[in-house]
Amino acid sequence: MFKQITLISAFFAVVWLTGCSTAPKQSTSKESEFGFLSALSKMPNQLNYLEESIQDAKNDQAWEEYIQLSRELWLEVDDANRLAIEFQVWSTFKNLPQTTLEELQISAENNTDLQNWLRLVEATQQKVIWQKQALRDLREFYPTALYSEHLLPELQNKLNQPNTLKNIAVLLPFTGNYANISLQIRNGLLKNHFSTQSDLNIRFYDSSDLSELKQTYLTAIHQGAEWVIGPLRKEAIEILADLKPENLLALNQINDPNIKQFNFKSDSEAAQITQKLQYHDFKRIGILTSTASSDTNLAQHILYNWTQMEGNHAVLKTYPTQRPNLRAALGSVINEPESEARKNNLKWLFKEKVHFTPRLRQDLDSIVLIGSTERLAVFKPQFKFFDLNLPTYGSSKLTPAQLKQTPPNKDLSHLIFPTMTAALKETSLKTPFEAFGWDSLTLVLNQENLAPGLCLNNGMTGKLSMQDNIIDHRFIWAQYDRYGDITQAPAYVPPQPVEEEQEPITPETNTDSTAMAE
Repeated sequence: MFKQITLISAFFAVVWLTGCSTAPKQSTSKESEFGFLSALSKMPNQLNYLEESIQDAKNDQAWEEYIQLSRELWLEVDDANRLAIEFQVWSTFKNLPQTTLEELQISAENNTDLQNWLRLVEATQQKVIWQKQALRDLREFYPTALYSEHLLPELQNKLNQPNTLKNIAVLLPFTGNYANISLQIRNGLLKNHFSTQSDLNIRFYDSSDLSELKQTYLTAIHQGAEWVIGPLRKEAIEILADLKPENLLALNQINDPNIKQFNFKSDSEAAQITQKLQYHDFKRIGILTSTASSDTNLAQHILYNWTQMEGNHAVLKTYPTQRPNLRAALGSVINEPESEARKNNLKWLFKEKVHFTPRLRQDLDSIVLIGSTERLAVFKPQFKFFDLNLPTYGSSKLTPAQLKQTPPNKDLSHLIFPTMTAALKETSLKTPFEAFGWDSLTLVLNQENLAPGLCLNNGMTGKLSMQDNIIDHRFIWAQYDRYGDITQAPAYVPPQPVEEEQEPITPETNTDSTAMAE
């Protein structure tokens, strides 16, 4: 009797996969036919007949008939078999294509049973953090639904006792150019693992040989990996993307929305910097960036985001990465060349020596310096030469490569920049890549709690969030204090007074120079 009862034994070990189906056919059955089934005498083969009829309706995608026949069978069996019937109906609808479910939503207007099943499917497709409340709502508002007595309590119980991961594989290139980075990621991941004292089993695989990568991945799965972290290189991720892996967290970013991707670099750093400047109600900013591709790309994004807001203005200047004239580069942002040109004109006009004090633009609210720590350590002291007293911001590149062993750098005093949580928090992590490895494990162990609009606050690279399978981290803000130590930036950092007495400059908002004939 009722062959589907065998599904119960494996009910809570199943991983539900999305199935494929063609468009549903409209039911051709009539209510009089259902009445005929109800009027059948209790013959020994009645249950078998109902089972066969249910299967036929499912094959024909006659969904209203399928539900009605399932209810008929449900009324004839005991509680254990009722749970099996409820599970079978839910699983059938859950595996329908989304387009089919949308069509059924339209056609279910006058069919309460069908509406109830579609509500259950919609609830169980949500993220765990929202699914619990959705199932509670179903139990409260639709107590007569067929699944309310058996299946719904089991689903709720399953959410309260989530499956614990036992085996994770990590694919990293432990030889070649990325070996040092891979070792740091591995160390951070293991530090996270040991801090939780869990029974999780983690296996590391060398993904250096791209020709063997698919086989390496399949070996990891064959050896019991429930989730895979990595690979690291874009070429490697593109190779594995052909396999359409579902439980994989790639540690780089490619153009494939089907792969969960966690990049070491924040996908939204430009937006975060722009928001920070906007928060202080700045209107005019100067941006000075190196010609390195990563720096110019960030600068262009900041410029674009900034100028999209009404009333905002910005000037963008670059300096070469090789043998830059840093004084000239900073001077170009604050219009020193124009001031110099006016002095030369006056000198030619008066035919005499000219006493010259540059009058620089006074309309900037802030300056954003983008480049390496070494470059900006040379730039920042130039502010004294120009008597600049502006809030100055940098990029996440200012995060020290050695989080806890970097000596103070007074040449970066008062520079504000976005950085990882690990740079300010007391942890065992030594480098930013260790923080990246730590968070990769955090994401896999908490992936059920990631959803649009939500974030994980315990990340070491920052607050972790996911949108369209892209996982991003939101930085915290730090500054180099007057002694050159890294501290958390206050909510607002006012301009710092210059330390040396200099001749006062008449405040003006122009690009002229003050020049006097001796």
